Amino acid sequence: MSILDINIPVNYYFEEISKIPRGSYNEQKIADYVENFAKEHNLRYVRDQVNNLIIYKDASAGYEDHEAIMLQAHMDMVNEKNKDSDHDFDNDPLDLYIDDGFITAKGTTLGADDGYGVAYMLALLSTDNVKHPPLECVFTVCEEVGLDGALAFDGNLISANRMIGLDSETEGETCTTSSGGCDVMVDKDLHFVDNTKPIYELMIKGLQGGHSGREISNGRGNANKLATRVMYGFIKEKLDIQLIDIEGGLKNNAIPRECTIIFASESDFNELKKVADTYQSYFKEEFEFSDSGVLVELKAVSKSLPQALSNAESKEVIEMMNVLKNGFVERSFAIKDLTVISLNMGVVRIENNQLKINYLLRSPMKSAVENMCDELNIVARAFNASTVSSNYYPGWLYDPDSKLRDQFKEFYLKHTGKQLKEVASHGGLETGIFKGKKPNLDIITMGPDMSDIHTPDERMNIASFVNCYQLLCDFIATL
Repeated sequence: MSILDINIPVNYYFEEISKIPRGSYNEQKIADYVENFAKEHNLRYVRDQVNNLIIYKDASAGYEDHEAIMLQAHMDMVNEKNKDSDHDFDNDPLDLYIDDGFITAKGTTLGADDGYGVAYMLALLSTDNVKHPPLECVFTVCEEVGLDGALAFDGNLISANRMIGLDSETEGETCTTSSGGCDVMVDKDLHFVDNTKPIYELMIKGLQGGHSGREISNGRGNANKLATRVMYGFIKEKLDIQLIDIEGGLKNNAIPRECTIIFASESDFNELKKVADTYQSYFKEEFEFSDSGVLVELKAVSKSLPQALSNAESKEVIEMMNVLKNGFVERSFAIKDLTVISLNMGVVRIENNQLKINYLLRSPMKSAVENMCDELNIVARAFNASTVSSNYYPGWLYDPDSKLRDQFKEFYLKHTGKQLKEVASHGGLETGIFKGKKPNLDIITMGPDMSDIHTPDERMNIASFVNCYQLLCDFIATL
């Protein structure tokens, strides 16, 4: 039974795709649905080897000589659920319901990111009641796990030089720039020796963390870096330190909230504790406003661990981690408060006799990303380590002369009486990938009001969902 008014096409298609499991890496069924849609509507389409699709629709009568417009959204969603939910994301439809004007799903993510964009394109392609130039509607996969679908998409399938990105979460906003970036792995071979000394555990916790694109400029502590500072504090006091294990952070795109370092030492515990307490005071002062809950904990470990690094190699690892760059680097001079260069030491592990440090670098400027890679490599080599860069994706630099954005601003003011808000992102977006494939692409973004995306509390304003679709149709009719 439908819960939305399915006489409204976008409502119908949103409910239809909500019946289809479509978590990242599981887009086969939703791609089948979109392909069958194209066949049923006699629309030309291409489906590639990773399940991206592009559907073409000829211009409306009188628009044949108008320049084509590209629309784009991703088909995958983040699969998150409450602990008490028995939802099976591989097989079950989402259990939709309405709550005070918002659509949401019981116990799970809603998939409005980016189901709304998929529904918009399907509704637009299915109707003959909207005037429009030639349409090129692109449906991508695996956006939520690294923009993989957009990266694999063949840019030669696109003829349009104008793009409307349908992956936004606030009505009345359009994005104007996004960062590119890449992953960098720092690797260092380790050599363990026999150990009979007492074992200790240092833990940094109580930090806020956050997304490394949104929060990197807010002064939040990186647990991996703070733990390293305490360890170097031991060394400065000439205390005995032999590393055994490091485990910090969960993802390279998240500022790490916790880091645990296990080490052996024959130094007096009270001397170690004195240093740890000193750094607790330092961090409380340094992060008074951004991370007031920071905690430095040191305790003895009862279990016996027979191997550790030598004192010399432990010192080398700690010094390298201490001088490796991390965090906010530079802001934009064109857009207020926009970070344009940053790097995040997201994950640190000792695995299989190797130290592995997993970074995510961000900037809309390829040259800046390359420079950060070079800097990390220079430091790594100085400490007998190496780096491997991978998964580069381009950014989308702010265009002060965007004709499409000027058209949309004028249209939005005329139709709503409100000024369109321009926003900028330091995160990676598919818009940047497509800009890299087609440098002349003129881009805007739009979308309805949503909140708590990527969580089981995700919800979308129904009125905004329908209203933004109508705005999209009316705007396309002016192009």
